[in-house]
Amino acid sequence: MEKKCESYMDRFFALDKNERLPLSLTLHLLACKKCRSSVRRLTLLEKKCSRENLRKIKADSKSVSGIMSLLDGECRRCNISRKSVSLTHWSFTGILLLLCMIVMELLAIVTASELMMFSISFFFGFSVIVYCAFFVGLNMDFFIKKWKIE
Repeated sequence: MEKKCESYMDRFFALDKNERLPLSLTLHLLACKKCRSSVRRLTLLEKKCSRENLRKIKADSKSVSGIMSLLDGECRRCNISRKSVSLTHWSFTGILLLLCMIVMELLAIVTASELMMFSISFFFGFSVIVYCAFFVGLNMDFFIKKWKIE
């Protein structure tokens, strides 16, 4: 019985914070008072520890500037650089893509080639999907901060 409880506790420790408990683990916690109380104590302890670490630190304090300088030096040493592309470049590229779509569709209508219309539509549809995927992927931190996603 002890080995079984240990395996269930190992499964609990393997879960991420706020991750849903698997059904078998939930059933075990309902049946085993020892494991249930351990999980409850661990959860309360984690909440208490995280609450105590929420105190505000001034951004210009020595510890913060020291940590930032260490991180900055580490980024330079590893050649980690994050070049951001301005929104004007994204807008210009999107407008250029839209204009190309309109011109090519008009050209396809004038030539009255259904095969050309299909291939152009398919190509530009794929281009829009790739454009949107790159835009969201490269600007993910902006979207997370904008909508405060945790």
